[in-house]
Amino acid sequence: MRWQLSALVKSSTWVSTQGLRLVSREHVLSLVDQVVVSGTAFLTTLLVARWSGPSQLGVYAVGISLLGFLLTCQDSLIIEPYLIQRHYPQGTTAERAGASLTLSILFSTGSLLALTIVAFGFQQRDAGSEMFVMTWAIAGVVPFALTRDFARRFSFAQLRFGGALLLDAAVALMQLSTLGWLGASGRMSALSAWGALGGACAFAAAGWLYSTRGQFAIRVRHVRTGLTETWALGKWLLAGQVTVQVQGNITYWLLIAGVGAAVTGVFAACMSIVAFANPLLQGLGNTLLPKMVLAWNNGGGPALRREAIRNTVLIAALVASFSLAVLFVGEHVMQLLYHGTVFEGHGHTLTVLALAMSAGAVGVPASFALATMERPIAIVTATTLGATLTIGLVWLFMTKWGLLGAAYGLLGGSVGGTVGRWAAFFFLVPQTFESARQLEQKTHEFERIPAA
Repeated sequence: MRWQLSALVKSSTWVSTQGLRLVSREHVLSLVDQVVVSGTAFLTTLLVARWSGPSQLGVYAVGISLLGFLLTCQDSLIIEPYLIQRHYPQGTTAERAGASLTLSILFSTGSLLALTIVAFGFQQRDAGSEMFVMTWAIAGVVPFALTRDFARRFSFAQLRFGGALLLDAAVALMQLSTLGWLGASGRMSALSAWGALGGACAFAAAGWLYSTRGQFAIRVRHVRTGLTETWALGKWLLAGQVTVQVQGNITYWLLIAGVGAAVTGVFAACMSIVAFANPLLQGLGNTLLPKMVLAWNNGGGPALRREAIRNTVLIAALVASFSLAVLFVGEHVMQLLYHGTVFEGHGHTLTVLALAMSAGAVGVPASFALATMERPIAIVTATTLGATLTIGLVWLFMTKWGLLGAAYGLLGGSVGGTVGRWAAFFFLVPQTFESARQLEQKTHEFERIPAA
């Protein structure tokens, strides 16, 4: 064990040293911000479980998954297109920002109306059902949560990571304080937890809107133009996000259908260990797209290539360190967190899953670069390739080698998707600044994806 720890320390130190050379102040602030957001979500789950029981926790978790889906839709349909297209010559910076904010408000309103209709449907069946109560609670929270997320992502687009951190820290403080009071007074439930989240988001979002009101100018004409441009790009970004979600979650469904719930549970436990890297990767991911948009607009293809490759090296260094840690101590961590013989002896599987996560992570900069150039069809094609490979390989290997085979199938699909993204990247990103300018002009005039 000592020689394993010594080797891990030496390897991780060397890899981390190389990666730290590429770390900027923005990376650090984004990482801290993501730690705050992820930590708040984790502590909220623990507090709800501690003071309300598994049934209320289940209701709360279902609502969280629905809210997460709506946040993903807003991000793909509105926020990412705004970030990519905000340098367009039509309108002023404030007018483009105002159009994006208006679209976010319209999306929030549409989500609220849809959830209200669903809640009335549950009411007709059983007014006292948990689904009825949960849907009403989510409907009340959604406008504030979506506005808070827009504020956070808008700050990222402006490279104001300190502002995003302040916003998220305020939400965390109010939400956790309220949850602590609810638990201590015996009032904790899924409904009250949703109220704490909604209240924290409402106060923070209102303060942010007031302090940044001068950055937005709402004009009906620009809202219409923004809707057309946003939908033209956003629908493909959303399609790409859906395929990524399919690739990430389909293994659970294949396992439970093919080898049963027990093996699926072990797989979920293994994935929870690998998920320790998520806050780090998400924190870095918050900086990628804004910086690539600036690189593309200021330096064309060569600058975009440099930015993408530089961030890929950084991500590769970090996930390599994490994979080494999983290789040497992953099984010990799993035995510490999960008790029972069924959770023992999965060190090999943990290592393969860590490699699958790493393979997918190094393809993210290529996807952001393609999105920056408004080439979303290439992203959808590559992610569809990865999802298709994952489904086929997981099912094939799972039937022969069980859980370990499923892990290797997921690794194969991740590698295939990443290779596809980078192949599209090197084929589509121009190597000269002049050709980048020409490509941008042609894209603007002739090759814009139709809105229909």
